[in-house]
Amino acid sequence: MGETLTFFVPFDGTELAVAALERADTLASGPDATVIVGTIVPKDRDYARERDWIGANEALDPEVIEERLLSWVTNISPTAAFRCQTVGAHVSSGGIATRLRDMAEDVDADVVFLGSENVGSVAAPISSIGTNVATRVSYDIYLVQSAN
Repeated sequence: MGETLTFFVPFDGTELAVAALERADTLASGPDATVIVGTIVPKDRDYARERDWIGANEALDPEVIEERLLSWVTNISPTAAFRCQTVGAHVSSGGIATRLRDMAEDVDADVVFLGSENVGSVAAPISSIGTNVATRVSYDIYLVQSAN
C-alpha cells in the first residue's frame, strides 16, 4: 500500500462528533492512517456554554477551551493531531463550516468523518454546519448519524 491516509474530524464535543472521532481512531489503528481533529471556537460565551465547553458561571477563555478540547480529543484518540482556531463571536454556522472545510483541505484530507444528525436530510436546517462541510469538496465523507 505505502500511501498514508489522512482522516479529518470536525469536533465540537457533541455525542456524534465523539462517535465520529472514535470511528476515525478505530479505522486509523494501522500505520497507514493519520487522524487530525479540527475545532472552531467562536468568542461567544453562550455558544461555549451550549456545548459544555465552560461552566455556567465561568468566564469565556478560548485558551482554556482549547486545552479542554485537546484533552478530550486525546482521551478518545491519543495519537490524533489537534487544530483549533478561535474566531469572532458573530460567526455564522456557514462561516464555521467554511473554516472546517478549509482545515480539511489544508491537511489534504482523504476522508472527513462527520458526525451530524441532519447531513443526509433532503431539507437540511439552515444552521447545519455538517451540510456545508460536506458540499463541494475534494475528499470522501464518512457520515456518522448514530452514536451507537
